[in-house]
Amino acid sequence: MGLQCLLSAALLLAQVEPREASQYCGRLEYWNPDNQCCGSCLQRFGPPSCPDFEFSENCGLNDFGDHVTHPFKECPPGQCNPNSEELCSPCGGGARAPTSAGTGQRCLQKRVPPKEPCLLKPETRSIPTSQEPSSLAISSPLHTVLRQGLLPYAMPLVLVLLVTSAVILLSLQRLCNRSRWKAVHLYPGLTCADSNTHTLFLNSPGSLDASEAELPNLASQPLSRLLDELEVLEELIVLLDPEPGPGGMVACGTTRHLAARYGLPAAWSTYAYSLRPSRSPLRALIEMVVAREPSASLGQLGIHLAQLGRADALQVLSKLGPSGACLV
Repeated sequence: MGLQCLLSAALLLAQVEPREASQYCGRLEYWNPDNQCCGSCLQRFGPPSCPDFEFSENCGLNDFGDHVTHPFKECPPGQCNPNSEELCSPCGGGARAPTSAGTGQRCLQKRVPPKEPCLLKPETRSIPTSQEPSSLAISSPLHTVLRQGLLPYAMPLVLVLLVTSAVILLSLQRLCNRSRWKAVHLYPGLTCADSNTHTLFLNSPGSLDASEAELPNLASQPLSRLLDELEVLEELIVLLDPEPGPGGMVACGTTRHLAARYGLPAAWSTYAYSLRPSRSPLRALIEMVVAREPSASLGQLGIHLAQLGRADALQVLSKLGPSGACLV
């Protein structure tokens, strides 16, 4: 809800147009916020430097003293200003339209600065007397006009883009977290943090060959033998039982995942882990599998460990030699 309000406020801010006309001064004056008075555009900028240009309204300044447009602009169609007057007048002669006076106090009179040289090339200026639309080549002063005219819209636009990007990123993050939550809670035995696990899941034949190569003499050995080999069992418990603390990612290849490989539900794994540390979940798992499937073998355990990417556990399991022997 807060993000929607922020986005709406940003959009409204972007739609607000900057105020160009002064609330205190006339057409050819600007508001001086420091002295609280209306100053003359002519006394600040001098006469228009190029023919057929006139002063912009309030010299392009707002009441905060910021430039919102260029001080000068081109004459409207049908009007001319060959003598660099403050405003353009009809090209064929005639009086120009009167300008309204402001309500603010006038600033002290200052000396009018000299006219600056025109930076527009003669061949690039349009001729207003022709009454025909013509293209005006953009030169340095007009570049400035465009930049200053677009500047007030830049910050609202950037704000809208930033807020929109934040909303999109937040939505994607929530979607990813929701998908991860479903995967962890609906399929806890198949969710691993190790990227290699997914490859091993898809390559069961290769995993089987690898486990048989590492455990050549255990394929037919009963799983119940592991309950008698306490040293090997304890090493496997140290490797497979631990899980990360709260807030950590679900570890890959733990006893919880191994139980899922044997077809036990997630509720069983949760119960087995609730008995820690007085009882090992791995030992409880082996006892459960042996009770359900007396024919379960160490070779099958090796296959599951290989598919989970637990090469360290396979190495420990390989310490079991032929029946009745334990390799060091």
